[in-house]
Amino acid sequence: MALREEQILRYSRQILLREVGGRGQEKLLSGGVRLKATGVAGLTAAAYVVAGGTAVEAGPESLAPGAEGFLVPAEDVGRPASEVLARVLPDVNADALAGHGTGRLAELPAAWDGEGPWVALGGDGTRGVVIFRGAGGCVGCFEATTAAWGAPPKGALGVGLGALGALILQRLLLGLGPALGACTWEAPGVMTDLPVRRCGRCG
Repeated sequence: MALREEQILRYSRQILLREVGGRGQEKLLSGGVRLKATGVAGLTAAAYVVAGGTAVEAGPESLAPGAEGFLVPAEDVGRPASEVLARVLPDVNADALAGHGTGRLAELPAAWDGEGPWVALGGDGTRGVVIFRGAGGCVGCFEATTAAWGAPPKGALGVGLGALGALILQRLLLGLGPALGACTWEAPGVMTDLPVRRCGRCG
């Protein structure tokens, strides 16, 4: 897939990055992720992923209170995420509406399937966490790590967590970074690497 002139202009800031370039941007445009999120962290991540050129397919779950923000108006709380995002995402980026991928972006708790990449957004009440797995990462270790965390934070901390999750997901779609990892996100924007829990096979 060759980039059109208007796409080169739209994604010029990403294309200028050595890790992305034109071929990487083509990869982002041809990819897709499935979204299981009803809160501000997951919806923020979805907005950034779509803005970068990757399609997001939302599920039927109803949007939760607190999900309203720059992507979702307050009157859409309680409506199915798939319905709302199908209406609002074309305004973010019409390029990112087609495509079906094996990636998964979800707020915890969630079930996981497909080859990856997977990005989980969670928290413990005072901080957020992003747990991620590339296509080659251990499923058992990923699931052991996500099991220790609850739902992601709301408010400004959730927005920051969603932006971080989107960045990590884009890197995984490009084949960059480790196959498995985790990091915490705390106010005022402090990120700390987190050890991954080992499963019975890897431990």
